[in-house]
This record gives sequence, structure tokens and C-alpha cells, in this order.
Amino acid sequence: MRHNETYEELAALAALGVLEGEDARSFEAHLAEGCPRCEEIVADLRAASSALAAGAPAVAPRASLRAEILASLEERAPRVAPIRRPSSPAGLAWFLAAAASLVLLFIGLDDARLRREREALERRSAALASRLTAAERDLARKELRVKVLESEDVRILFLSGQGPQPQARAKVFWSEKAKRGVLLAGNLQSLPSDKQYELWVFDKGKPVAAGVFDVDTEGRALFESPDLSVITAAQNFAVTIEPRGGVAAPSGPIVLVGTPAA
Repeated sequence: MRHNETYEELAALAALGVLEGEDARSFEAHLAEGCPRCEEIVADLRAASSALAAGAPAVAPRASLRAEILASLEERAPRVAPIRRPSSPAGLAWFLAAAASLVLLFIGLDDARLRREREALERRSAALASRLTAAERDLARKELRVKVLESEDVRILFLSGQGPQPQARAKVFWSEKAKRGVLLAGNLQSLPSDKQYELWVFDKGKPVAAGVFDVDTEGRALFESPDLSVITAAQNFAVTIEPRGGVAAPSGPIVLVGTPAA
């Protein structure tokens, strides 16, 4: 029997001694299975009630109370005693304090429920925001590909495998006007986690870093370069193996190199 908010409300009633019938049996069975939360609620509210009762002034019982108790014990059929308003000021104070404690407990339970619902809503909102951000990135990449591939001045540059990976192949779709390129590569080897492939574009004979990328399990990659407005014109392209995150100047082995197609 799992804990839920209904048992928390029954715990409050049980602590005040007003839980009866099927609710009482259900709650006792719930406690028997072990529920630290409900045990804590009952103990806290009983302690509060005891403290309130201990602070109330002593009141002498009325003269007829003994006779009423003896008469009730002689009755064979159980009776449901009506709830009476306490006749003494001390009894009234205890009754009001217990009722106030019950109200405060219900307010606390409702506040906890609202807090859990708010936290769940915040988690769902964060998940939606994350998916929206990923979708926006995908859309931006698609727009970049369209901008490059459908550009009037797009050129296709073929790169061939070199050094440790002679089987590697790639194409670069380059737009001089947009100063961006799209690399489509295949037959590249998987690299250690601390390494990445880095694309270089040669401008006036000097290599300019054009971004790093990884390959999938089949050695393929689709990579869009960042804005390379700093260069005057792309003369050649190459790909090297570098530390993860890339470097400012080539330092690793060259695995792809090419020249513009005639």
C-alpha cells in the first residue's frame, strides 16, 4: 500500500482521535506496513495537542460526570456521541487549538502538493525549452546548408585521403560570397575521446582554422563551417587530427587535402 496525500489527511484525523470506520482500518493497515511520513505527521500533531493540553488550566469536573460515565458503561448497544461544544473556557481553548492545528496541517499538506506540482511544471518547461533549442539549432543548420548549396557561386572541392588514412574521401561545397562551406566526408577513422578532426581553409597560402568535427560509427561526417569572412578567398582545404576543441595552427597528421575542381 503506497503512501499518498489521502493518508496524510487521515494521519491528521487519527492524531486528533476522530478517525473511525473503514478509514481508521485502512489507515491502521497503512501504518502497519510502515510509512515514516504518516508516523511523523501523527507524532508531531499529537505532540502539539499534548503541549496545548498541558498548557491549559486545570478544570474541576462537574458533579454529574461520574454518574454519566457509569451509566454509559452499563449500556449494551454502542452509541454515537454527538460532538458537544466544550462547556468550560479551558476545554474551548483546547478544542480551538486542536482545530487550528488541523487547519494548519491541511494548509501545509496543500502547500507541499502545490510545491511538487510547481516543480514538476518547471521540469517539463525546462525539457520543452531544451527540445526547442535543439530544434532551433537544427533549423539554423538546415538554413545554412541551403544558403551554401543553393548559392549561385557554390564550388565543389574534392579532398582525397592522405598519410594514415589514404582511404578517406570528402567534398567541400564552398560559397565565396557567403564565406561558408559544407563538408561531406566518408571513410574516416574513429578517434580517441581527446581528439577531433579539424578543417582548414588556405587563404594566400596560410591555413585558417574552420572548425572541428567528429564522425559517426561508420566514419561519416556532415559539417558546416562557421563564418569565415576573415579570409579573402579559399584556395585549398585540408583536414588534420588535432586535440579536442581544435588548435590555432595545424599540428597533427593530415588525413584529407584537396584543390578546387577545374
